[in-house]
Amino acid sequence: MKILSVPQIRAADTYTITHEPISSDDLMERAAAAFTTIFVRLYPAPQEVHIYCGMGNNGGDGLCIARQLALRHYTVKVFVVWFNDKPTADFSLNLQRAQHHQLNIQNLYPDSELPRAYPTLVIDALLGSGITRPITTGFLAQIIDHLNQSFCPIIAVDMPSGLLADEHTPATAYTIKAQQSITFELPKLAFLMPENHLFVGEWQAVSIGLHSTYLEQTPTPYHYLTPELVKQWQRPLPKFAHKGTKGHVLVMGGSYGKIGACVMAAQACLQIGAGLCTAYLPMCGYNSMQTNSPEVMTLCDPEHDCLSQSPDDLSRYQAIAVGMGIGTAMLTQQFINDLLEQKIPLVLDADALNIIAQNQWQNRLCPNSILTPHPKEFERLVGKTVNDFERLERLREVAMLWQCVVVLKGAHTAIACPNGTVYFNSTGNPYMGTGGSGDILTGIIAGLLAQQYAPNIAALLGVFYHGQAADRAILYQKPLRATDILRYLLV
Repeated sequence: MKILSVPQIRAADTYTITHEPISSDDLMERAAAAFTTIFVRLYPAPQEVHIYCGMGNNGGDGLCIARQLALRHYTVKVFVVWFNDKPTADFSLNLQRAQHHQLNIQNLYPDSELPRAYPTLVIDALLGSGITRPITTGFLAQIIDHLNQSFCPIIAVDMPSGLLADEHTPATAYTIKAQQSITFELPKLAFLMPENHLFVGEWQAVSIGLHSTYLEQTPTPYHYLTPELVKQWQRPLPKFAHKGTKGHVLVMGGSYGKIGACVMAAQACLQIGAGLCTAYLPMCGYNSMQTNSPEVMTLCDPEHDCLSQSPDDLSRYQAIAVGMGIGTAMLTQQFINDLLEQKIPLVLDADALNIIAQNQWQNRLCPNSILTPHPKEFERLVGKTVNDFERLERLREVAMLWQCVVVLKGAHTAIACPNGTVYFNSTGNPYMGTGGSGDILTGIIAGLLAQQYAPNIAALLGVFYHGQAADRAILYQKPLRATDILRYLLV
């Protein structure tokens, strides 16, 4: 699923109106019907609803929604917020229709006394995605603050009022804090930014029938990873597949007290379908690996407590993952240095990334490597950023500069490909935030890479499957341990 900019979405509206063809007010009715369907599903018992409408097309959507909810026997009260004297044509038309249907409408002006807060549902249709600057003062800021202080559940139409869709919204701006955001056709980029969760809440995109030709032909670097996309990339297992055709993974990790990280990564490689897995770890980890993972072949570094040198003949492996639990001892830093000298693509995680950052070896990364940092590791690699939008741009830049796949882990993990395309993951849940979860993700990606998936596809599928396993797991137990994710990993 594509994530388009506000100008592109406006162009999609125009293209649909021209080429379907459909009138703008009928398209608005269609959008309102899509919103209402989801709203009724979320709040099935008819109840009192207050709808705050601005004077633009978002307010027009709100007026359409008011009529449709009234027909479903909800008690609807509309507050029209007159913050200027320039209503749009579709807003004016729908205001007339609402008056014709004798809806309860109250006009609010800058000198009006604001309504008392009631324990009711509030629909926010003040401002849509078209705003170009943050709301910092004035009547709209007063209304937004009033609604946020009401403690009523707020459901945003298309997007929360005051939130900028394509750029950072300053902390000083007034922005609706919605519990639910029901957006039209495609998600907004702002919805995927951690800094905006307080305003967006839970969100879902509903189709309003924008013209498929326009959506298909419009380029964007941003995409939302969906089951439909994943299905296109999956390959069936050949009938005569065997361990020799499904790839051999080398997992290099562990240090004294952190052998479990390597154990989980190795298990994940095999669980995702790799034919063979060899673990390379310090001598102190031999018994642990052999006892916990009898399917994994084990090689030991000469050092007892840490990794110090690379094993011979890495060419026999189709994927090599390194970093899980290795620590940052000087001998281990030399190990990473020697590994980078060999100029082979790697799956790099955890302390391997910290060592690269500490020594500023980023320019030595081999193209087609896959990096899996969490936000703090990413910051060490590329430096501090002032907000999530800047961090996203930096993510794209370094993926293109290094010609690597960079997996920035988070609630909507962002996978940046060497061509500058970024995919945001749609699976997963907060219970995944536990020690070892990232080690399992690294193993999954390496296991897919060994099965001859291209690096970007291995990363995309790996992130999706990882989150999907956690979503299955929480159906049966909460909270999760990392090994619970592994247990529910099914392809």
